[in-house]
Amino acid sequence: MTCARSEAMTTDNTSLDALRRDIDRIDDQLHDLLMQRTAVVAHIGALKSVGEIALRPGREADILRRLAARHQGAFPRTALSRIWREILGALVGLQQPLTIAVAQPERGAGFIELARNHFGVVWPVVTNASAGQVLKMVSDGQAGVGVVPLPGRGPGGTEPWWVALAADSSGIPKVITRLPFFPVESNAGGRTEPLEALVLAQRGHDDTGSDRTLLVLESGPQVSRDRVRAVLAAGRFEPTEVLASHNVGGTLLHLAEVEGHLKPDDLRLEMLVAAKEPIRHARIIGGYPVPLPE
Repeated sequence: MTCARSEAMTTDNTSLDALRRDIDRIDDQLHDLLMQRTAVVAHIGALKSVGEIALRPGREADILRRLAARHQGAFPRTALSRIWREILGALVGLQQPLTIAVAQPERGAGFIELARNHFGVVWPVVTNASAGQVLKMVSDGQAGVGVVPLPGRGPGGTEPWWVALAADSSGIPKVITRLPFFPVESNAGGRTEPLEALVLAQRGHDDTGSDRTLLVLESGPQVSRDRVRAVLAAGRFEPTEVLASHNVGGTLLHLAEVEGHLKPDDLRLEMLVAAKEPIRHARIIGGYPVPLPE
C-alpha cells in the first residue's frame, strides 16, 4: 500500500510539473504577442503626423466590446477588461507622452482610482482640487487628458465646469469618455453609490455605433429639466437625462445627454433652436461610447 501511494504521488507530481510547464509556455506566448503588439503600435505611431493626438477612445471601446462578446470560461470579464485597459493605456503613451490631470475635490474621493483603472499605472497623474483647474490644464496643453466628476452627482458634482465647454472659442476640450467604462467594484472613501467621471481631451468624440452625446442647451430662467427632456423628445432626440442646470445672469444652461452620435450640422439641432423658445441655443460639448454592461 505504501508503494502504491508513493507511485500515485510521483504520478501526481509529474502531472503537476507538466501542467506548470504548459503555463510557462503559455506565459511566454502571451509575452511574445504583447511585444509584437507593441511593435505594431510603434509602427502606427511612426505613420501619424507630428503632434497628432494618440487617443482613440472609440477604437479602444470597440476592442473591449469585441473581447467581452467573445469571452468564454471562468476568467472574470472585469479582470479581462482591466488587463486590456492597462495595455491600451501603456501603448497610447508610447505614441505620445501622456499626462493625466484628475480633479480630486475631496480627500479619498476615488477619482485617481478611476483614472488609473482606465489609463493604467504607467503615466503621471496630476491631482487638482477642482474640475476647473483640470479643464485649464487640458486647454493649455499641460495635460493630455483630464478626469472630472460627472455633473449632478457625487463629490464635485455641483461644480459647473461644463459651462466653459460651451464657449465659442478655440482650444476648448471636449468630453470623449465616461468612466468607468467597464464594471468595477470600489469602496473608495467609504461610499456605497458608484463614482462616475468624464474624460476631457483636445479632440472630438468618436462614432462607435453605441454612443451618447452631451449638449449644453440655453433657455429662459423658468424652463425646468422636465421641460427640456420633453422638448428634446419632441425634437426627435432620445434624451437619457438632464444631468445639471446652471443659472448665468438669468439664463439657464442645461447639460443634457442624448442617445447616439450627434454632429454639429445635425438638422435636428437647427430645428430645436429655430423657434427660439424654449431652447435658444444648443452646443455639442462631446460624447462617449456607452460603457460595458455589468
